[in-house]
Amino acid sequence: MEKERSYVLGVDLGGTKIAFGLVDQAGRVINEMIVPTRPDDGAAGVIERIVTGLRLVAAEAGKGGGIKGVGMALPGVFDSDGGRVILSANLNWRNVPVGEILTRELNLPLFLENDARAAAWGEKCFGHGRNVENLLYIAIGTGIGGGLILGGRIYRGHHGNAGEIGHMVVNPAGPRCGCGNYGCWEALASGKAIAGRAAAFLAAGRPSILGEIINRNEELTALHVASAAADGDKLAQEVMEEAANYIGLGIASLVTIFDPELVVLGGGVSRTGSLLLPTVTRVVRQRALPPAASSVQVVLSTWPEMAGVVGAAAIAFTRLGLLDEGGR
Repeated sequence: MEKERSYVLGVDLGGTKIAFGLVDQAGRVINEMIVPTRPDDGAAGVIERIVTGLRLVAAEAGKGGGIKGVGMALPGVFDSDGGRVILSANLNWRNVPVGEILTRELNLPLFLENDARAAAWGEKCFGHGRNVENLLYIAIGTGIGGGLILGGRIYRGHHGNAGEIGHMVVNPAGPRCGCGNYGCWEALASGKAIAGRAAAFLAAGRPSILGEIINRNEELTALHVASAAADGDKLAQEVMEEAANYIGLGIASLVTIFDPELVVLGGGVSRTGSLLLPTVTRVVRQRALPPAASSVQVVLSTWPEMAGVVGAAAIAFTRLGLLDEGGR
């Protein structure tokens, strides 16, 4: 008799989109879907969308296997054991019992984890990090977040907030960050920072094809800047090179501190990796202390869109006792 296959449902809950996936024990995404979050609908409305999305992707399991649980990756502060989101500024959630609600609606256990830590664990279990014990996952999107795997285990820190690497200061004279400090890494190298730097150059009268986006009253994004840079636009290339240098500087400091074998770049900005990676790698080699500088590998995420989903699934499999550390 064929052994029943085991699956979990992974959900990556962000401020703008929700990604869902049905994931097997090898880390393969069998079925996936992405929908807008719509946080203005309130917690109840967002949770209803989560329940609907999970039921839709779960249908692919059919009769060929059993769904054992749900893993959820999200930004914010939460009680992972109780399944309660204490605070998520991106979602405007406070004290939301998401675990209780989803467990009741789906009749499955739910396991919560920070989005960047979940993605780091997914890489450790199923991706580039399967054969390493120490890795850093850096999510570069609207902001910059991080997940640390040290000695083969997720590192959460004393207060459970380890990984807020976007708020380390890399240039004290730099722009003000959303946290109130000046010169934070994410204020200089995040997607928002890249778009803001390009917009400032355009406002100063610098010529660029990016001006067409402003003229159409569209919101300028880092992906617009990256696309223009790939097309040879000088202003966009300058902005991307500057961001790549700052990304490299931040990684070099982290490599010097933690001495990992591997650094994985994820998040929306990582989709521009072909533009960023050469400069990032060169700066890490120049700025990190040896021998880590010469041996550490910097790579792009295994799953550009689904890293959070696969990571959430890896968390669930691990907490359920269905996955050994490192996916073995």
